[in-house]
Amino acid sequence: MNFKIRAAKKDDSKDISRLIMELAVYEKMPDRVMISYKELERDGFSSNPFFQCLVAEVPEENKSKEGQGIGKSLMSKVAQVGKEKQCVRLQLLMRDWNTPSLDFYVAKGAQDLTASEGWHFLRFDGEALDKLANEASID
Repeated sequence: MNFKIRAAKKDDSKDISRLIMELAVYEKMPDRVMISYKELERDGFSSNPFFQCLVAEVPEENKSKEGQGIGKSLMSKVAQVGKEKQCVRLQLLMRDWNTPSLDFYVAKGAQDLTASEGWHFLRFDGEALDKLANEASID
């Protein structure tokens, strides 16, 4: 195992932002992902952060290699951190075409609730979020 999993630091924000944007471009939805590294710094590394992030430190010569167990190690660490914080579940969202990841998670014990429980993932953003927020009664 030639990598290290660690908690992200404020200095990682630019790389995290770049990875988020690369994923958005890959998913063909860069216009739907609008977060800057400054927002990540503010939201994730303040005295009351909105999120936590893990980083895999991988030597340059190993960055393009698959099958090193990095994804498995990241997921295991996420589960460990969650358990330490007394979380009772880990929920994932993935695209329907991503069967290799789905198969991986199911093999690890995840339950696919799509068919068995009929869950739908819903989102409010942009104008719809603004409209919903404006409907709140002002006291």
